[in-house]
Amino acid sequence: PSTLTPPPPSFHLTSTNTTTKVNCPFYFKIGACRHADRCSRLHHRPAFSPTILIKHIYRHPVREAELRAAVMEEDGGDSSNNRGDYKVEVDKEKALEDFLVFFENMYEELGKFGRIEALHVCDNLGDHMIGHVYAKFSDEEEASDALNVMNGRYYDGRKMEVEFSPVTDFREARCRDFDEDTCSRGGFCNFMHIKPIPMCLIRSLEEDCDEERRREYARRMDREYRERERERRKRKRRDRESSHRDRGDRDSHRGRDRDRERSGRDRRSGSSGGGADRDSKRRRDDDDDAVSGAAATNDNGDGGSSGDAGGRRGRSYSRSPSRSASPSPSGRRGDVES
Repeated sequence: PSTLTPPPPSFHLTSTNTTTKVNCPFYFKIGACRHADRCSRLHHRPAFSPTILIKHIYRHPVREAELRAAVMEEDGGDSSNNRGDYKVEVDKEKALEDFLVFFENMYEELGKFGRIEALHVCDNLGDHMIGHVYAKFSDEEEASDALNVMNGRYYDGRKMEVEFSPVTDFREARCRDFDEDTCSRGGFCNFMHIKPIPMCLIRSLEEDCDEERRREYARRMDREYRERERERRKRKRRDRESSHRDRGDRDSHRGRDRDRERSGRDRRSGSSGGGADRDSKRRRDDDDDAVSGAAATNDNGDGGSSGDAGGRRGRSYSRSPSRSASPSPSGRRGDVES
């Protein structure tokens, strides 16, 4: 008997009414969309990217010629029959020269922030891409520095509007038909029509920018070294002043301590040595009295001895034959007579 396998279970698909927006492929590829904010798809603007976009900064010669023709038409053509008679004429040599000057200026200015891997200027005429400049750096930090500095600055009377771009591979963003000179849509193509640049010019600009970055790095290091030396000298001077101040404080503290000790010693000697001072004064007074008494005694003794000496002198004078006192004549005569 054959065994029968059960049929597989059936799945029922249910539809949902919720719709989610997907990323816009054109914005993801070229960083711009012709529908702009009216696009039904999502334009995801990156927070960081090695590529920055400078919007509408390049003055396209065709658009400039059209604007001049429109102004001349408004000024000179009063009737409707004369409108449209002015032709758009572009001097190709002057346009090429102006473009190369513009490219050199942008490359040198953006090259200050880091190494540029690609710098492209769009030749499109569509309103969503005309005059766009894409710059891809080797590092996201360099692109961020360039965005912070360049955004809001003016070039040739135009304010630069800079933002991060999701374009990282320009091979997917550029129009291959334009590169082969076979694009049928012309300047209104939705892909990038990148203006060609001579490679010799790009290499020369790269060398110049590298040399300028090296010089700027050397200047920055020199400034940092000077700043460090200045800070070191300031710190050393502060330390020296603080050491002198501390030494002066210590000396003043020592002087105050010595003064306190001296004053305390004086107070202690004054309180405990009052009786000794009185005793020493009394002894000095007694010594003075004794000295004065001895002096008086010596004076009295000298007077007596002088009297005795006078007496002795008197007695010796009286014993000696006196010339002033003459003896009685009777006595001498009696002695002679006897």
